[in-house]
Amino acid sequence: MSDESIPTVEISTRPFLGDMLANTADATSRPSGSTAAENPHLFAAATGRTHLHRVAENERPTFSAPTSAVLPDNYQMPASAASPPTTRRNPSVAPVTIVEALLDDVDWNTVDTLTKQLTLNEDGAGRTRAEFDVATAAATPETPFEEQALSEITRLVTRHAEWRVVNLGSDNEWSSRKRAQHVQAVFDNAFRYGRLQQYLREPDVEDVSIVGHDNVMVTKSTGRREQRPPLTDHASDLEQMISDIASWRGRSFSRPGGHLDLDIGGARLSATGVPITSVPNLTIRKHNLVDVDLDDMVNIGTITEKMKTFLTLASRANCSALIGGFPGTGKTTFLRAWMAAVPWDEKIVTIETERELYLNKGARHAQVQDLQYMPAMFSGTDVTASYSLSDAFYESLRSSAQRILYGEMRGPESGWAMKAMQAGRGSISTIHARSADDAIHRFADMLMSEYGLAADTVPLRQILRSIDIIIYLDFIENSDGTRTRIVSEIAEVRANDRLEPMASKLFQWDWDKGIYTEPEKPSEDKLRPMLERASRTSGIPWEAR
Repeated sequence: MSDESIPTVEISTRPFLGDMLANTADATSRPSGSTAAENPHLFAAATGRTHLHRVAENERPTFSAPTSAVLPDNYQMPASAASPPTTRRNPSVAPVTIVEALLDDVDWNTVDTLTKQLTLNEDGAGRTRAEFDVATAAATPETPFEEQALSEITRLVTRHAEWRVVNLGSDNEWSSRKRAQHVQAVFDNAFRYGRLQQYLREPDVEDVSIVGHDNVMVTKSTGRREQRPPLTDHASDLEQMISDIASWRGRSFSRPGGHLDLDIGGARLSATGVPITSVPNLTIRKHNLVDVDLDDMVNIGTITEKMKTFLTLASRANCSALIGGFPGTGKTTFLRAWMAAVPWDEKIVTIETERELYLNKGARHAQVQDLQYMPAMFSGTDVTASYSLSDAFYESLRSSAQRILYGEMRGPESGWAMKAMQAGRGSISTIHARSADDAIHRFADMLMSEYGLAADTVPLRQILRSIDIIIYLDFIENSDGTRTRIVSEIAEVRANDRLEPMASKLFQWDWDKGIYTEPEKPSEDKLRPMLERASRTSGIPWEAR
């Protein structure tokens, strides 16, 4: 085919296409990380237009911020709320918006074919999908090898587009937008998580939930839910996708009857297959806020300045704590932010069933040993040894750690979390609960179950002796359908008249008045002396009440 028959593309209006057409020999000379910073997303670069939303019939249109990859250069994101709004929680109906998928003009069968045609000489230059955070990776190349691969992908897509015109006629010519989308799709197939990646790359998406292959919902950080087009053509394709992701991350997803919980690099995956569920189910929780601290929590209205000071001193005083809340209230994110108040040189050990804390990322901590439970793996006659929670706990005792953190407690973790609180200092875990008081009794119920006890006397006594404070997170549901996360309770664990632990509220959100109150003071015989001592040694002023 002659050059004259190829549609002319004005490079000055297609900045990313200009990068794709660059000499591949220049790739290795570019500074690391420059691509994502200099080049906008393929989609936006090719079209020059923002993403269009399709609102369902009879539905009231609502604004949904598009991904940063498709924002125009002059777009200004709305400012974060400086303080929690005062509206009541628990609306009767959650908002749902129907929108198009990001890569809405892609033939995925063609993408699969083009991906198989890639001929890349890695020579050790590539990286596996177990070696980096794929779920939060950029849409653009992050390594010189990916830069070079992008040129090959562009050549394949261009050749296929030309073939269509020659063999199918000019009516089948691809627009520059469609070409760019297919380049992105092949790149995602080869180096990311394929067609799932388009949802993961949106910065404000927290959850992706897929039931079957054709029921796809995403949840934004504001609480809005959006329905998306089918992810795959068949349910079996979704199971294959889950199996591929598991394999890339060093695990397996059996079929039939597969079930999996897995850290997929920047996100947590939970999946079930047929016949455990009637159709395959996939849920992904993406970690958007990893490098965070208590100042960030103040800025988004989760806590106040006074609460930040209290929590900073509590961490310096080595207080052990529970962080409670419903699913999705931000317990893990808050734990990350709170740990940023820990002195930089303290060695931290984290123990989790699936890695989510990511305290080893960034430069906030000198040393973090991130231990993770691993089930036994079977492959034919070969068996890979498991790594249990007890293995992780005893390893933590031999690691010279100043602080041991257990991740989310759902049952089996509770006994080892209690041992960590008894063995170390400043140990913290998260738990699903309805209030600070409920967190105490849910923890006790878990311990009873794990220890095989008929009464809660021993667990309650252990909790009273081992836990100092409880942080409880909640949602404020706003009138526009969005939500704000807040710490609604900070409580000290004290003994009641029956010498059982109770949650004495030091800070509490007044749902009627929309303000924080301080019903109780830190105890004179326990918590207050700890805070005052931490204030003296750290130089952080503490306003005694």
